[in-house]
Order: sequence, then structure tokens, then C-alpha cells
Amino acid sequence: MKKLLICLAATAAVCSAQAQSGDFTGFSAGANMAMNAGSYSQAVGTATIDGLGQQSLGVGGFAAYGLPIGSASVLTLGFDYSFSDIKAGEIKTTTSSASAKIQNLWSVSVAPGTKLTDKTLAYFKLGFENGKAVGSSTTEVSKNITGSSWGVGMKTLFNKNTFLQVEVKQVTFGSARFDGDTVDFTARGTAGSVGLGFMF
Repeated sequence: MKKLLICLAATAAVCSAQAQSGDFTGFSAGANMAMNAGSYSQAVGTATIDGLGQQSLGVGGFAAYGLPIGSASVLTLGFDYSFSDIKAGEIKTTTSSASAKIQNLWSVSVAPGTKLTDKTLAYFKLGFENGKAVGSSTTEVSKNITGSSWGVGMKTLFNKNTFLQVEVKQVTFGSARFDGDTVDFTARGTAGSVGLGFMF
């Protein structure tokens, strides 16, 4: 994380002379802290485990390119990546335990936005999500999962090339099945993040 922030800061310093004029267009990148609430559903015999979730704090990075649409609107194409595991559930008994988490989560998105002021952009976001679900009990199993997301956010400029980004996102994954299981599982989550970004 420290190396990532140093790299971003150095890149921003080198490219500051080429920064955009504060219109939220062009290339941008940054890092964020996110509070994730993940959960999963799976049939167990005649019952169903549903919504057994956990919260986790994570670190992520993002990159985007903004395209102008008229004088007050911007269409942003984005990429997000989570460097941290996202907990999705845990069951404990006196003799055993089982847990689920999502690793290597990344997404691509499109986000139409409207300038509220010259320094503030509000946006709506639609995305495609991809990650690896990991289940652990006596052994560990994993499965690639895909899904969709939607969210809302806001960017506020500190100066012509540095901005604060606040976002809330809802993620829903499709059905998948661990190798050796006889039933499918689904996963979903909500994430709220605060990040610092740089425009180049």
C-alpha cells in the first residue's frame, strides 16, 4: 500500500503540468479505503443459509477516463481493483468452523455524471464484477464468480488535478458451484469507499 501511494504521488507530481483544467475529463487514477459488507446464500439439506455476512475494511485502487458530453456532463469509463480480501460469512461450532471470502475482485464500469459545480461531479455507475470466491473448512476450495453492480458517487476537486471521491456500490454475483459440491451458491455485497485521486 505504501509503495502504491508513493508511486501515485510521484506520477501526479511529474504529470501535474499536463493536468486537465478541472473538468473531470481525461485520465485519472487513485487509491481508496472501503468498508465492505459481504454475504452468501447456499442450500444445506432442506434449509438455506441466506445472508450470513461479515464486514471488512479494505484497500483498493482505481483508474478512469472521462469523456465530455456537453458542457455539464461527463461519461467516465472505469476500472477498480480490491487489494484486500472481502469477508462473506463465517460459521463456528464447538468443534469446527467454515468461512467464505472473495479475493482479487475487479470491475469495469461506465458512469454518466453531471457537474453540480465547477469542482463537484455527481455520477451513477453500472459495472461488471469479477472475483474469486474462496470457501474454507477442513479444506479450501475456490471458484471464479462474475456479477453486476450499480452505485452512486461524487468527486470533489481540491485543485486542478487532485480530487476526493466518495462512492457507495451494490454488487450481486450470479450462481456458481464449488468443485465437488452438489448445490450452487450466490454472493452479494455493499461497499462504501473514500478515495484520493489524481487527474493527468
